[in-house]
Amino acid sequence: MMNRIVIIGFGGHAKSVIDSIQAAGEYELVGYTDIEDKYSSLDYLGTDESLKGIYESGTHNATFGLGYMGKSFLRDRLYEHVKSIGFNLPVIIDPSASIALDAEIGEGTYVGKRAVVNADSHIGKMCIINTGSIIEHENEIGDFTHIAVGTVLCGNVKVGNHCLIGANSTVLQGVSVGRNSIVGAGSVVLSNIGDNAIVVGIPAKEKRI
Repeated sequence: MMNRIVIIGFGGHAKSVIDSIQAAGEYELVGYTDIEDKYSSLDYLGTDESLKGIYESGTHNATFGLGYMGKSFLRDRLYEHVKSIGFNLPVIIDPSASIALDAEIGEGTYVGKRAVVNADSHIGKMCIINTGSIIEHENEIGDFTHIAVGTVLCGNVKVGNHCLIGANSTVLQGVSVGRNSIVGAGSVVLSNIGDNAIVVGIPAKEKRI
């Protein structure tokens, strides 16, 4: 009998996570929680207040269907709530992804279709490594960070906690991105970025807001 798993939060990202879980065939999806019924093909199990009862009924694995586009406060809060109940947050990896044998990936992280995590890279907890992204050798990715669709992080890149590296952007080898920073879609990052920064363009420059 497969281990049971619940999806927390439903939206576009949840559909990708669900598809990866079904393709891998390691977990039985019991349904999802959200503030309302989103008319998914999965069973709606109620709001987040239902999670304790779901755990007590025998479903001890959970994964997040909430995406992250620059503000991860809700994911942070829900993570603490879910952990306080006792849920296990497994790493969800799409079968089409390529993961190096010595790569390390933290709890609750999702690795999407055809993503690459190369040798000696370390990815924190609750990250999203999205479709077609490339995490090259010796990268260090902080907790709650989203590497968006088609992004390339060259060798020995360091990205802090709570970052968003936008779709189809590139970070060159040896560059560091500080915590809580955002790299705009399509940007090329040639030099280090500090904390709490927003950078855009080719080459990427800080945007004042």
